[in-house]
Amino acid sequence: MTDNNRIDDKELENISGGLIFNATNIAGSDPANPWEVIDNKNGNVIGRFPTRDQAYASASSYHGSTYDTIEINWNDLCNLRSNPVG
Repeated sequence: MTDNNRIDDKELENISGGLIFNATNIAGSDPANPWEVIDNKNGNVIGRFPTRDQAYASASSYHGSTYDTIEINWNDLCNLRSNPVG
């Protein structure tokens, strides 16, 4: 990742979707950027943002998956990380 909110083109090729997760009060999260965009294949954090709207805009830009911009909870995220797709 090139900075906190952007990834480079090579990394972008391997990403599918952008789920949204509010990491407020999660250990290790960035309190200044609690809204995370999550790779819908493996649960990795793609980007962190201060507002839901910014995370939503970022998530909307990934490959047009029907899962883009869906807000998930902690249990969903843990399940995705435990059971990556592909």
